[in-house]
Amino acid sequence: MNSNTSITDFLIIGSGAAGLHAAWHASQYGNVTLVTKSSLEASSSYWAQGGIAAVLNDQDSFESHKNDTLEAGRGICNKQAVDILVKEGAKRVQELIERGMPFDMENGDIELGLEGGHSNRRVLHANGAATGKALVEFLAELVQQQSNIKVLEHAFAYELCTDGEQCTGASTYLYQEEQLLTVQSPVTILATGGYSGLYQRSTNPHTSTGDGLWLGYNIGATLRDLEFIQFHPTAFYTGDGSTFLISEAVRGEGARLFNEAGERFMAKYSQQELAPRDIVSQEIFRQIQHQKTDHVYLDVSHLDIDKLRNHFPTLIRRIEEQGIDLRNKGIPVAPAAHYCIGGIETDLHARTSIEGLYACGEVAATGIHGANRLASNSLLECLVFSKRAVDVAAENDISVDKQTASTEFKVDDEQESSFTELQQQVAELLSNYVGIRRSKERLKKALKELEVLENKLTPVDNEYYYLRSKGLIRIAKLISRSALEREESRGVHTRSDFPELQPSSAPIHYQKENLKTLSV
Repeated sequence: MNSNTSITDFLIIGSGAAGLHAAWHASQYGNVTLVTKSSLEASSSYWAQGGIAAVLNDQDSFESHKNDTLEAGRGICNKQAVDILVKEGAKRVQELIERGMPFDMENGDIELGLEGGHSNRRVLHANGAATGKALVEFLAELVQQQSNIKVLEHAFAYELCTDGEQCTGASTYLYQEEQLLTVQSPVTILATGGYSGLYQRSTNPHTSTGDGLWLGYNIGATLRDLEFIQFHPTAFYTGDGSTFLISEAVRGEGARLFNEAGERFMAKYSQQELAPRDIVSQEIFRQIQHQKTDHVYLDVSHLDIDKLRNHFPTLIRRIEEQGIDLRNKGIPVAPAAHYCIGGIETDLHARTSIEGLYACGEVAATGIHGANRLASNSLLECLVFSKRAVDVAAENDISVDKQTASTEFKVDDEQESSFTELQQQVAELLSNYVGIRRSKERLKKALKELEVLENKLTPVDNEYYYLRSKGLIRIAKLISRSALEREESRGVHTRSDFPELQPSSAPIHYQKENLKTLSV
């Protein structure tokens, strides 16, 4: 297979909001290579239906936003990181506004919405519930305007390069050209997204399989908090498992949740339908367990449907295309894997434990979200910590020497069907045993089944499907081990055998050199 080498000042892997924002800022300091395994429009950010939370007026305050974030995080947020998020986040959002980001307006002002867990209206939207799409398109246009940014689409980063002391770039496979390209750089920023696409029902694209985590893990980066996977309460329910997100903002406008018997079950909570996501998801899960149907209903019939269409045009159209008459019928919804709090551990400047390697966005574990992410803080985190990564990396005086590109990589097309089958098996295991409600017995069963799947793999060095198979099983096992080790219920992690909150809580870490082992 043909191979080449290129050198750049900044290598960014991932093209969601964090990757694009990092590339745009990095272009002020030098040449940038942006690598994405699909296209610029296939990231989790692109499909994000919530908004961006930011304090933009005197009726709100940084302290209020910080307190809401800490409350949602169930006692284990990194308070310093949260303080950075809310204060610098407002600046980053204001920069986007000044550059022309098309946020939704009302009476000449930016419209601010209310979402679950927020005590004030502070959530900006664009095109109603299509904020992620609008933001990615806006940032992509900024990136494409910079002549010193090279974008490599349909490029699979299969290995991070090191010289034994620092990360020096990545080896990539270009699908369409069937070529290898080793991109060498003193700065490598992972912005590859999360791993909730490993589950059967997920609001994320199928590409969200934790690639960045195993890339970093393989060269010694520390992983943490993998057990904290947020399930979005209101994903559209279909019998075949396909789904799409019903934005939290719809509940912010007054939508109500009802069970099969027509009871409004969230009315007993002080924040009702706008309680934090962990609470709403858990309650929907309980309702489903005690009724015949495996979904509940989100009712908007009492609201102004035409106003909803104006606010959420794309979303309402998708719902109505499913045959739902919003004036007379509730929207069938059930929780779906949505956001991964865990990832590669970073400091307050997005630095990982590996020199020259940074991580930002959903692939990173900053400690901001604690045990449960506050709605619409994720895109904000992308903006804040992608810039922080670039700013501190720009001060880095590390250099790399050009090396010979690797040619040891192959794609065995005959393995594609086996890989697809493995994906489905892993998705089923995680959904059945490592979902909203967990227990020691079920988690051990997941680990045993994953071990069986891993043992069936035929090792082939640097083969595309083998690398991906090995990576997704590794992340699935670490998720399960983390969930088994955390013997309490906190935020999005609920153990039926340990229902109480422990008085203290330490992060659960994994690193290749000292991988924790649990007897199964």
